[in-house]
Amino acid sequence: MPGQPIRVINFGEVSWLDSQAIYHTVAHAFDSGSMDTITIMSPKSTYVSIGYFQELEKEVDIDYCTAHNIPIIRREVGGGAVLLDSNQLFFHFIFNQNKLPKDVSQIYRIFLEPVINAYKKMGLNVYHRPINDLHIDNKKIGGTGAAEIGKAMVVVGSFMFDFNYELMPRILKVPSEKFRDKVYQNVKDYVTNITKECNLKQLPLFTPDDISSVFLEEVKAAWKRPLVLEDKLKHKEAQELKSIRKRLTDKGWLYKKGKFLDRKVKINADINLYEGNYKCEGGLIRITCSTKNNNIEDINISGDFTLLPLDGLTFLENGLRGCPLEQEKIYEVTKSAYQKHGIRSPGVEPHHLAEAIKTVLSDCF
Repeated sequence: MPGQPIRVINFGEVSWLDSQAIYHTVAHAFDSGSMDTITIMSPKSTYVSIGYFQELEKEVDIDYCTAHNIPIIRREVGGGAVLLDSNQLFFHFIFNQNKLPKDVSQIYRIFLEPVINAYKKMGLNVYHRPINDLHIDNKKIGGTGAAEIGKAMVVVGSFMFDFNYELMPRILKVPSEKFRDKVYQNVKDYVTNITKECNLKQLPLFTPDDISSVFLEEVKAAWKRPLVLEDKLKHKEAQELKSIRKRLTDKGWLYKKGKFLDRKVKINADINLYEGNYKCEGGLIRITCSTKNNNIEDINISGDFTLLPLDGLTFLENGLRGCPLEQEKIYEVTKSAYQKHGIRSPGVEPHHLAEAIKTVLSDCF
């Protein structure tokens, strides 16, 4: 990888849809002859993006978003629901996954190095807080995500110039207005942005063009690779973009994995339905599960964690169906799936999943 050129395309302002569709397109069109690529862009309008493993109805206030004309899209990258708008400058790394380490934590360290160095050039002492957050003075200034899409490793993130603190809690599905107020206060207290930090530290405010230039300089310095600047997608990618737009706006894709259950619903003497959450270092794990005769009959795992490969969750769920309700057995199944399918989920280990199931189905153990 050292010495090989990196293609860079700065799209400037794009539609909310293309701000997600473009990097998905480059990744899906990626093959053995493709150049490692960085895309840079900002969306023209506000929208909500949910993570690959999330359930729309449980994460987002759909009625509010519909009433206020805020589009919602599901990305092929894990993590949580995020509010995105023109105050953010997105960067996407789309690289050959076969030439990168398999350790997701190491991937984040590699790709976030030039991002952090760009912040430091602005005078902002930003640091990487594993798994995938960027912090300054114990406040979050940026989140990132990673996923294997097609033959590419994709790492995404943004430089956040400002943030709509009032709107963020409004677009989320919350149990009460009191809880929403707590979300607002926590976001206000623990999430910051470039404008706020530069004003606080009396630093000159960089423009998006300034930051793009500094960022790309840091990419060259960190990896010692030349950059090839282009201004548009290749023909093959432009054709792929049409189908990606359709897929990302398909309702079946947006609403996938949706299930609506109480914490426990008894169907009959042998069958029960459960739903609950478990928090670990890697993020929130949400378990939706039906049991029959002391076995797992069906299970759905969702949440805001990072997990590779994307279909690894399907392998986990398939392996757990029919598994006896014994924590050691559940742990063995999840551990085996991790090993067999090369599953990596930083901060979420097989024992976390076993503990999550035990916690949610507590009366079965």
